[in-house]
Amino acid sequence: MRVVTLSIGDELLDGRGVDTHGAWFSRQLVLHGCEHVEHRVVSDDVNTIRDAIVQLLPDSDLLLLTGGLGPTLDDLTRDALALVLDVGLEEDPAARDALEARLSGSGRPLGAGNLRQIMRPVGTRFLSNDNGTAPGILAHHEGVSVVLLPGPPREMCAMFDVHVVPLLEGVQRERVTIRSYGLSEADAGERLGELARRDRQPLVCFKVSDSIVQADVLGDGAADVGERIKALWAPFAFGDDQDTLPEVVGRSLATRHADVAVSESCTGGLLGGALTGVSGSSEFFRGGLLTYSNALKSALLGIPEGLFETVGAVSREVALLMAMETARRLGTTYALSTTGIAGPGGGTPDKPVGTVWIGLCDTSGSQPVVVARCFRFSGDRAQVRDRTVKSALQMLRLRMMEDESTLLWEVES
Repeated sequence: MRVVTLSIGDELLDGRGVDTHGAWFSRQLVLHGCEHVEHRVVSDDVNTIRDAIVQLLPDSDLLLLTGGLGPTLDDLTRDALALVLDVGLEEDPAARDALEARLSGSGRPLGAGNLRQIMRPVGTRFLSNDNGTAPGILAHHEGVSVVLLPGPPREMCAMFDVHVVPLLEGVQRERVTIRSYGLSEADAGERLGELARRDRQPLVCFKVSDSIVQADVLGDGAADVGERIKALWAPFAFGDDQDTLPEVVGRSLATRHADVAVSESCTGGLLGGALTGVSGSSEFFRGGLLTYSNALKSALLGIPEGLFETVGAVSREVALLMAMETARRLGTTYALSTTGIAGPGGGTPDKPVGTVWIGLCDTSGSQPVVVARCFRFSGDRAQVRDRTVKSALQMLRLRMMEDESTLLWEVES
């Protein structure tokens, strides 16, 4: 089935809002074996909406519109559909009764704006909305099913499941997602070889977001191919579906009855925040030290002040001592430390912006093991800090696996 989607709203075109509906529709339609042919965004202008519907109908088996069904004068999607169908608008008695019942509980009157929401083009039918006052509309025109849904995601998503899914041909396709960190997109693709061909089934689709390389496997046999991708991306593949690195690391720590603490400089608490964002983190996270200044590194961790003069705060020696002293003073199985130059200022020829040292102390054996790795991250300040957090977590995950693989952006220093 060929499906075209259309988002409607001035706020989506003038910078007040961001259209996320197209991506959401794509994910749902792919799962149901549909071809998402096109997504378009138009303004709250009745003629523009009408023209878009007319243009998109020939390419569609199903045309989904979202937005413009509310009570205000700029909610004109129903009017545009009436123009396309060459019919007038009529009040739906059942919809009026339902709206009156809904509003009576809140003490709100049935004003002119609300009355607009119970008008539909002649010959169409309303689709119930359990989460709002604006019903959806279903029409059939020139062999195409046309569905109008409200714009608010809470309403739209629920109505999609109830009213749109039954219209879709085929059955839900098998889908598996594999997520990795520490591989470049190019390296990830090369490792997959023929699995990445666009003409094969099941289909493997790539996505890179916030440095996470993700493969979505769609179609029969997705589970088997997913396992092959895990093996090919080893040891960087860390989870399935919506697994996050903090969650995976937290589970690994809990399984081992181990715990971790952190001392942070350039990440400013983000590493500890990522770990405490995991439900049940008290089981494996003991706490952290935010030692942003050199004075606090010395006062709280005992880093010799002379080191800052000889090698600098952003150095292997400082990262090693931060991790080692954090583990010793907080009494944890593992400790992570971060010290670096997140930018945009502060860089030097020897230590440019993006230079970060990450330290790791492992006390799980008979003798503590302390390592530090240097990274040269690209990106702005937020990206450098985010990549530092992810790299530290992946370092800890690999350490628990007894793997010493080099991560993306890691350099010898």
